Amino acid sequence: MSQISNSEKKLEKAKKIASKSNSKAQYETVEENILKLFRWISSIIDRLFFSTKYLGLFALLLACLAYFVATYDSSSNVLSSSKILTNVSINARYNSETFELSGLPTACEIVLTGDAANVNNASSRKGYCQIDLEGYAEGTHTIKMNAVGYGDNVSTIVSPSEVTITLKKKTTRQFDLTYDFINQNQMDSRYILSEPTFAQGTKINIRASQDTLNSIALVKALIDVSGQVYDFQVDAPLVAYDKNGQAVNAEIVPSTVIANVKVSSPSAEVPIVLSPVGQIPVGLAIDTAQIIDHQSTRIYAPESVLNTISEVYVNFDMSTVTENVDREIMLPVTIPNGVSASDVTVVNVRVSLSTVDKTTLEGIPLNAHNNYNNLAISEIDTMSVDVELSGSTNNINSVASDDIEVYFDMPEEPGTYNVELKAELKNNPFVSLSLSKSSVNVTVVEANQ
Repeated sequence: MSQISNSEKKLEKAKKIASKSNSKAQYETVEENILKLFRWISSIIDRLFFSTKYLGLFALLLACLAYFVATYDSSSNVLSSSKILTNVSINARYNSETFELSGLPTACEIVLTGDAANVNNASSRKGYCQIDLEGYAEGTHTIKMNAVGYGDNVSTIVSPSEVTITLKKKTTRQFDLTYDFINQNQMDSRYILSEPTFAQGTKINIRASQDTLNSIALVKALIDVSGQVYDFQVDAPLVAYDKNGQAVNAEIVPSTVIANVKVSSPSAEVPIVLSPVGQIPVGLAIDTAQIIDHQSTRIYAPESVLNTISEVYVNFDMSTVTENVDREIMLPVTIPNGVSASDVTVVNVRVSLSTVDKTTLEGIPLNAHNNYNNLAISEIDTMSVDVELSGSTNNINSVASDDIEVYFDMPEEPGTYNVELKAELKNNPFVSLSLSKSSVNVTVVEANQ
């Protein structure tokens, strides 16, 4: 029994040793696997950190991480946001009764920063930039500019952060008042406007710095006349202008004036006269050209203009006749300067054509024109020329010798000259003239020789 017991103890001890050996082997296997994992991770890290192939990817990951760290607000657990506001108005606090301000920009820029909700809310407000000049004296000053009206939940950065401005003391000067009618294209052209009268008189006070006052050339009341057909009264704004016609920013006292304007429509009935111009093409003859629809028109203008107009004209360019065919053409009425409107603006003209006929008038005497220096003719080639008439038979038969004048312009100094001859037909523009001589030799002397 004693031997059996010893054998069992030895077997149990052997099992314990074998169990420990198995545990050690398993531990060594796990350890080896862990080491392999670390070596694999190390290899991956080496490739990311030290390989040029993956360096850009790794830098991008680091940049993204840095951005989220920088924008992450651990206290509110939200991302910050910013927004740029442009063309923000600028307000200046100063004594405008005493000083004139110059040098202030027209607009500024503001950057709002905070959480997205607050930034969006602030950007929808009617904020502005402001400089405070209360208590500043005359002169040039550099002043910090602040953002106002965006609330306390966002931070603001103003650009420019400060401005340099100039304060100048105001003084008052009196100017004569003139006027301009505006929107006259929206008024019926048949109506005439009188010169306005002003309830406050024709003197206007302007309060500004001495430099600004010196730049003002005139002050105008801008009188809107759109749609006016009767006498009217209007409160007209006043504007000061420099010598270049640019508006000057100045305090005009008062800023408007009451203007009274009379509206009238003076007119006169005048005949419409056909006025042929140009030369008839060779080989063609105009027998008659006459207006067939309107012989007169009513024109509208100030009385001073109407008194100078006895007729209006329709220019008929005879060079436009290109073939021997009777026709009717529509031509515009020439409106004289100063006339605002005419009831008739175009007329129809009937042109009758004929075959060309010719005849010659002999011995038409020469005349001297424009003898400004009182010279006398001592010698001349001839005292008359023959004139050939060309036109329709009816027209050339109506021309008498007395209807033609042939002349030359007198030279300005004594001597012998070859002077050009010119001819005019008084009554019939549809007849062409041709002279037997185009020029003559003439000797002129002092009138007392």
